[in-house]
Amino acid sequence: MDTTTVEIVSFQFKSQVTEQQINSTHLAVNQLLLAQPGFYYRSLSCDENGQWFDVVYWKNMSCAKKAADVFMDSEAGQAMLQLIEGESVSLRYMDAVSEVSSEACAA
Repeated sequence: MDTTTVEIVSFQFKSQVTEQQINSTHLAVNQLLLAQPGFYYRSLSCDENGQWFDVVYWKNMSCAKKAADVFMDSEAGQAMLQLIEGESVSLRYMDAVSEVSSEACAA
C-alpha cells in the first residue's frame, strides 16, 4: 500500500522579483506537476514575513523524488530557481499520518 508523501519547500524570493514573475513561473510549474505520475495537489502560500511555502502531495515517496529530478532538469524549475534566494530554501519530505478531504460544495 502506498503512503501519501507530503513535500514542503520553504523559501524567500529575491528582493527584486515581481508578482508577475512569481505568477508566470508558478503557472509553468503547475503545468509541469500536472504531468508527473503520482501528483495529487499543490498549494503555494506566503506568510507575513515574506516566507513562502510550497506544499505538494504525492502518491508516494518514489513519485515525489522522481518529480524532483524532473523539476530540477526542466525549464520551469530552472526559471523558478532563478527567482529564489538559494540559502533560504528548506526542503522536507514526510509521510502523511492522517488524511481527509472534501470537495467544495457549489453555492
